[in-house]
Amino acid sequence: MIAPLKRPVVVFAGGGTGGHLYPGLAVARALHGHEPVFLIPPDRGDAARVNGEFRVAALRAPRPDRSRLLYPVRLAAAVARARGILGDLRASAVVGLGGYASVPAALAGRSLGLPLYLMQCDAVAGRATRLLARFAQGVGLGSARARDTLPARISWRVTGTPLRREMHAKGDRREFGLALSLPTLLILGGSQGATGLNTRVIEGLRECKGRDFQVLHGAGPKDAARVEAAYGELGIRGRVVDFIPEIGRAYAVADMVLGRAGASTVAECSALGLPAVYVPYPFHKDRQQTWNALDAARAGAARIVEEKDLSPAAFRAIVDGILLDDAERRAMSLSAAGVARPDAARDMAAHLIETFGPALSEARWHAELGG
Repeated sequence: MIAPLKRPVVVFAGGGTGGHLYPGLAVARALHGHEPVFLIPPDRGDAARVNGEFRVAALRAPRPDRSRLLYPVRLAAAVARARGILGDLRASAVVGLGGYASVPAALAGRSLGLPLYLMQCDAVAGRATRLLARFAQGVGLGSARARDTLPARISWRVTGTPLRREMHAKGDRREFGLALSLPTLLILGGSQGATGLNTRVIEGLRECKGRDFQVLHGAGPKDAARVEAAYGELGIRGRVVDFIPEIGRAYAVADMVLGRAGASTVAECSALGLPAVYVPYPFHKDRQQTWNALDAARAGAARIVEEKDLSPAAFRAIVDGILLDDAERRAMSLSAAGVARPDAARDMAAHLIETFGPALSEARWHAELGG
């Protein structure tokens, strides 16, 4: 008896942050005719982000910045576990999502002879991508700037950062406890929050008394209570939350965004035509968030302000010069069309399939004996 055609299993390995996982989910959704499986850390909230849409398996990966002397031993053990998981899944290929969590599965896949594709959304390639690129058959790039750090022989394509469909959700300001008519500033510090940015925002809001606007502030789970208390003390109109899981609903109620410049945030604001002020994370040695935002800023769709320069006066100027200036907001929104890549997920999925070639295109039939 001939069983039905088995779809090739493509394992998306990595995660740990929304910035790594969400682009992977977007590409997985575009892989028609294949079965995506996510191999993710068990303790970073990724299973909730996948939300049952795809099969998941757990793999704990060591961090290279902790117990460096023991890292090779722990990495070897994680690679051995990953080999077993890939074998059980009968994986056809591995996609590395970036970050330390992607390394064990990528190395395990290589040891099993599986093709490897890397997703590099930030404008500067991270350590994991630079390490794994020598083994990979292809890389999908969010920005052409990352190309300079990759081997010359590798197949690459600049697709833009894949966008999750949830960013197009409809929202109602009332669900956040916001007024319907006031200009709304959305503050985003990333999924883990940003204490330094939060402090600068609070100091800036202190200088904006008397101005008619409101704030939706994603402050991060570690800092939300402090930020909410400050809002109450200052009498600021708005809502403080620890995390915004349905980011599209927040984008839908915002007139502009101020936040970190993760690759996904920059790509989403550009695609939605949201004016943005990016405050790059100041402690990246390679300044990757500054590079992430540079094209949008040069196009006039955004501005870049270093955290050290986000003084109360600078914050007040942002509110007056963008949020409360309808003409400036419209101009920045129109400029965003020049840098937006709304089809990035489809384009990266197409490059992935081209790169893997026969590994994914061959039919895999399984014969069963019996009556």
